[in-house]
Amino acid sequence: MNKLREEITALLRETDCFRPAVLRRSLKEDWLYATDLPQAAEEDATRDFVRRAEAAGWRTQITETWIQLDREVAAFPEGLTRPAGGTEAKCCLSLLERHPEGGKNAAREKRRLIRAAEEGPEAYEKACAALHREWAAALRQREGLPDLSADWFGGEKDT
Repeated sequence: MNKLREEITALLRETDCFRPAVLRRSLKEDWLYATDLPQAAEEDATRDFVRRAEAAGWRTQITETWIQLDREVAAFPEGLTRPAGGTEAKCCLSLLERHPEGGKNAAREKRRLIRAAEEGPEAYEKACAALHREWAAALRQREGLPDLSADWFGGEKDT
């Protein structure tokens, strides 16, 4: 379990529930995780969880039955094993090294890579392939790349 999941799990454990709430990767692109806490706890307990999560730096969105959760991260989450860099991950790394000017917000890309790493090596390589295609297109349009550390693709950590 990575540090991000551990943090949410600890918040859920502190919440009074009818049953343990589910925590899973969100099905929505703009969110990392989702919990079915509104189905497992009273409304007051759900509101208290949201308040504590937001105080801890999480962005939340409540629907009737789920709470979507997201957080800005600077580096690859501690405790999450990044799959060994395959061909597409190496291509992403190469693009970042050759076009270091970057500057675009990388929250979407980080979220995508975290979710893919949790799914496993095949999903991670597939996510890297999609990023490679998007970045190549952006460069052809003279647009910058996201501001991502090489560490996200198995390169040297930025200091």
